[in-house]
Amino acid sequence: MENLLIFLPFLVPAVVAQFDPQKRWARPATYATLIAINLGLLGIVGLAVLNQLAVLFMPETVDATAQAVNWIGVAVAVLVTALVACLPLLPKVRQGLARWLPIDPQSMVHMTALAFAVYQIGLNLAQMALIGDLESLADAELALTIWDVLLSGLPLLLFATVGVGLFTRRDWRGTLDRLGLHRPTLRQMLAAAGLTALLLAVNYGIDTLWAALDPSGYDLVSRVTENLFGGLTTVTGALVLGLSAGISEEILFRGAIQPKLGLVLTTLLFAVGHLQYGLSVAMFQVFIIGLGLGLVRIRANTTTCIAIHAAYNALIVLLGLLQT
Repeated sequence: MENLLIFLPFLVPAVVAQFDPQKRWARPATYATLIAINLGLLGIVGLAVLNQLAVLFMPETVDATAQAVNWIGVAVAVLVTALVACLPLLPKVRQGLARWLPIDPQSMVHMTALAFAVYQIGLNLAQMALIGDLESLADAELALTIWDVLLSGLPLLLFATVGVGLFTRRDWRGTLDRLGLHRPTLRQMLAAAGLTALLLAVNYGIDTLWAALDPSGYDLVSRVTENLFGGLTTVTGALVLGLSAGISEEILFRGAIQPKLGLVLTTLLFAVGHLQYGLSVAMFQVFIIGLGLGLVRIRANTTTCIAIHAAYNALIVLLGLLQT
C-alpha cells in the first residue's frame, strides 16, 4: 500500500489538467503542480548527494545497504529528469513536438502526458541506479508475490482512466471507447491466438541465439527473472501475472498513451518500464513485443492487445513449468 502512495503526487496534475479549459483555475494549477513535482525531485537530488557525502566522510553512520548504492548515479538521473520535465511546460517546445506527435500543444492534458513520459524514463533509470546492476538485482531479495503483481497494476489503471478524463471529460462509455476497449470479433481473437504463437516463437528464437552468443549475459538475466518471478511459477501465478500485466499495461500504454504520443514513443516508454532486465537483449525483446502490440492497437483495439499480452505472459510461465 505504501508503494501506491508514491504515485499520489503525480495523480494531482493528471486530475487538475482534466478541467482545462472549462475552469479558469485549471491551467495555472496544472503548471503549479508540475513545477512542484520538479522541485520535489530537486529535493531528492539533494538527499542523494548528502547520502553520497555521508558514505565518503562518515561511513560509520551509513548501513551496508546504503553504502552499496550509487547515490551520484541516482542524483544525476533525478536531476536530468527534473530539468527535462520542465521542457513540456514551454509552449514552443510543445508546438515543436506537435509536428511529430498527434498532440494539441494548447492542451494541459497533453502537456501533462509529455511530462509524465519524461518521469517514466528518468525515474526508472534512477531506480536502476538505486538498486544497482543486474548482478545486484539477481542477488537481492526482491521476489514478487501474487499480491505484489496485483497491486502493481492498480496505479497503471488509475492513471489510464484518470488521464483520459473518466468522470471529468468522459463517462464510462466514452472512456471505454477512448481506451479502445471494444468487444473483439472472432477474427480478432483468432488473430490474437496466431500472434501470441508468433511472439512466443520469436522469443524462443532470440533466446536460443542469445544463449549461444552470450551465455553469461543470458544466464545473468535468467537469474534476475528467476529472482523476481520465481515465486509465481505456478498455474495461479501464471494466470495472475498474465491478466494483471496484460490488462493494466495495455490499457495504459496502448489504450491511453499511444493514440496521443504515437507508436514509437509509447513502445519506448513500455520498454523502459521493464528496466529490470537492464540494457540487454531482453529489453530488445520487450521493445519488439511492444511494437507488435502497438500495431495491433492501430489495426484492431486494446482488448485484442490485452488478450495477446495476457496469453503471452501466462504461457511463458506455464512453458517454464513444463521444463522443470
